[in-house]
Amino acid sequence: MTESIEALKGRIDAATGDEKLALARYLVESLPRHPLEEEWGIDSDTILSAIRRSSDLTRRGVRGIIAEAVFDRDVLPNIAPLGWKAVSIPPGDWPYDALLEKAGKSVRVQIKLQRLEAGVPKRYYPKLFPEELFVVEVQKTRSGRKRVGLAGATEGKDLATRPYRFGDFDILAVNMHPATHRWSDFRYTVASWLLPRQADSSLIEIFQPVPLATSAVWTDDLAICLEWFLGGEKRRVLDEPHIKLKLGIKKS
Repeated sequence: MTESIEALKGRIDAATGDEKLALARYLVESLPRHPLEEEWGIDSDTILSAIRRSSDLTRRGVRGIIAEAVFDRDVLPNIAPLGWKAVSIPPGDWPYDALLEKAGKSVRVQIKLQRLEAGVPKRYYPKLFPEELFVVEVQKTRSGRKRVGLAGATEGKDLATRPYRFGDFDILAVNMHPATHRWSDFRYTVASWLLPRQADSSLIEIFQPVPLATSAVWTDDLAICLEWFLGGEKRRVLDEPHIKLKLGIKKS
């Protein structure tokens, strides 16, 4: 950094609050605008102000999109040296957010944000688990039902479209920002290891437990989770013996 810039920073530090605000406005007007500002014809400060006054549901959606953007920015470059690359997903309502490929193998990743409730990270059965075990909500944001015809039947059957089914994606990536306040913190597990719904074992349970600490089923390294998935091992979230004992689950 040149001496002239250091001197300029000193003058800015000595300026009044109103002078700094006027300078900030000047810089915003003189610098290139973000493509979204150009597309919408509005400045970023107004966009952020609109998000701040929005509903919890809208904020949750925005935070989820931020988690996806951080995954692209911070996580994908770490697995690129291992030969993995992100593939563009065609337009459509897909049950995964990232598609990774390596040597003819593809892996679908669903990205979720750890659940907040009343502004606080939601705990998973806190009376049973004094350790830091949190909740990730694994279902689609939009609700609805679709009509599916049954073979040999004259009428159709309504199926909920919000639940994820086992096989919809391969890896679950959970952004842990609500608990750690770091957007770069993720926990990963193999999708087939998630808890099934009791009423229908083909569906993934909505509330899944996700820990801060890594374990035999959760890792903070996507490369490790990719190895788990490709290895084809069969495990289950909450399958540790001491956790089974707490939940009253009999040995399988």
